[in-house]
Amino acid sequence: MNDLVFVDSTFDKDKSKEYKLSIRVSSDGFSFSILNANKHCVALERFKVFNQNTESDILNSFKKLIRNNELLNLEYSSVAALWVSNQAVIIPNEFFSKEFAFESYQLCHNLSSDEELHWNDLDHLSSKNVFAVPLSFKEILAKQFSTIEFFHNSTPFYKTAIKDEISDNHPKVYVNLQKEYFHIIIPDRNGKHFINSFVYKEDADLTYHILNVYKQQKLNNERSKLILDGLVQEESKSIQLLKKYLAKVEVKLLPAKLRIKNEIPHKEYNQFINLLNLTECE
Repeated sequence: MNDLVFVDSTFDKDKSKEYKLSIRVSSDGFSFSILNANKHCVALERFKVFNQNTESDILNSFKKLIRNNELLNLEYSSVAALWVSNQAVIIPNEFFSKEFAFESYQLCHNLSSDEELHWNDLDHLSSKNVFAVPLSFKEILAKQFSTIEFFHNSTPFYKTAIKDEISDNHPKVYVNLQKEYFHIIIPDRNGKHFINSFVYKEDADLTYHILNVYKQQKLNNERSKLILDGLVQEESKSIQLLKKYLAKVEVKLLPAKLRIKNEIPHKEYNQFINLLNLTECE
């Protein structure tokens, strides 16, 4: 993946205030992208793994990687952090309040004293996506970037999927694949959307959960298209296995305007799709 580390020839650090910085952060590493005013990617950094011997090592590794990266020490028009986890709760706007967000999140997940709740608007879903960010990571990012907004990794996925054309007879099924878990949404024209997340370990687990969703939602295996993005490629074992049971399986690629280097296969960017789609949430 070294070829994916690049700075475009049009990048001008003296004009960084015109660019948007997006940082994808998880407990084990981070990557980032920089988009210009036209939302074209002008810089992309591959996933950097933290030193994970202890929690202190993780945080010190994160600080060092930021401090030593010239691009992360420039000023930008906006900075967004995409927190990666499988823990989030979607709350309809009509029920949302700060207090209800805390109660709902803690019913589904453990909220520790060293975490802080955040939420993103899901306008087309008339809901909020509620998630927790460790204070240790939040403080590092807030100290480095005076103005920073936090998003959950599933937010750009849901927002992008819901904007697609909704089929009346045979709903499309959208899956965002991450390491050991995936997010899924089935948009519905009447607003009765199916949204969930599942943990998996093997390709068989992934296939089981997806086929079970088809069964529970009474979808036609021949007609309802499955559209996957994230950590997935067309030739992967999981895709080949799913194609044995579903007639329409598609690996979604990045929008053409976000494509960066023509000589690099488009499929190589799948892992960055939420990161690069983040500015589409604005």
